[in-house]
Amino acid sequence: MKQVQIQAYGSPDVLQVVGAGIPVPAPGQVLVKVEAVGVNYADLLRRRNTYFAPTPLPNVLGNEAVGAIVAVGAGVGAPYAVGTRVLAILPSGGGYAEYVAAEAPYCVPLPPSIPAAAAAAIFVQGTTAQLIISHLVPDLAGKTLLVHAGASGVGTLLIQLAKRAGAARIIATASSAEKLALAASLGADAGVNYTEAQWPEQVLAANEGQKVDVVFEMVGGEVFNQSFACLAMGGRMVVYGAASHVQGVLHSEQLPNQGHSVLGFNLAYYLTHQQPLWQAALGTIIGLLAQGELRVQTANSFALADAAEAHRQMEARQTTGKVVLVP
Repeated sequence: MKQVQIQAYGSPDVLQVVGAGIPVPAPGQVLVKVEAVGVNYADLLRRRNTYFAPTPLPNVLGNEAVGAIVAVGAGVGAPYAVGTRVLAILPSGGGYAEYVAAEAPYCVPLPPSIPAAAAAAIFVQGTTAQLIISHLVPDLAGKTLLVHAGASGVGTLLIQLAKRAGAARIIATASSAEKLALAASLGADAGVNYTEAQWPEQVLAANEGQKVDVVFEMVGGEVFNQSFACLAMGGRMVVYGAASHVQGVLHSEQLPNQGHSVLGFNLAYYLTHQQPLWQAALGTIIGLLAQGELRVQTANSFALADAAEAHRQMEARQTTGKVVLVP
């Protein structure tokens, strides 16, 4: 089979297609023939060796693969029969491949109505957005929101879930008119290009001159710093990333002066310490997708051999929604 491997840290060019034997499922594992594998921002960090956890070499990236079970290891029973279509969660990676061996308890059976590319967004983007909405800011009804990177994988889902939660007004930011149009099609009431000067004033103008109650932030740097100018007294900012690779600066007096709160989100925390909450979020997202009540943007699909190009386009902010590789 083919897999995409990194044998050194660096640019997207270190992603190389290599040949490997098809894995044999060990006891407790299933073998999945991959239909689609998710590409996440964490993959870019691992490739550069700037992720918060070590990335051993050589390495095959990819923590979420969708496909059908083609073989099962000893001790594996229902519901993991051959032919069952699953989302395989791969904590140690390995998804950039034509076949993956996955621990059966980490495989989630999927309804047939969910396309593979959309299912690849369930684990990282889907549960991140749902946990932020349901656990960190569960009182969004009637609130005004600013959603940064509104055309991103998480951003597109946050807009939809916040609208379902009763948010009064959602203002999305993005780096182009096309991305803002996508955010609007998903429920954003207004859009602002955060690469333009004085964008915080545009946010206030879009909110009838008022500051917003909640900010969802994952850009970092100056966007993080300037977001406080958009936040109303008693407002909350949820930070779930820093795509610019630049640290934002938080001055302690900003919090008591305006009664602001800053909440950090880390999916790994919920996987290891809040599993019931994460499992509930997973079930919610699968249900909404199966019922057609949630739209995953999957326009950015790349062949497995084009993994390097997928990384290049993500780093250049040329993608929207979920990025997937298709073997």
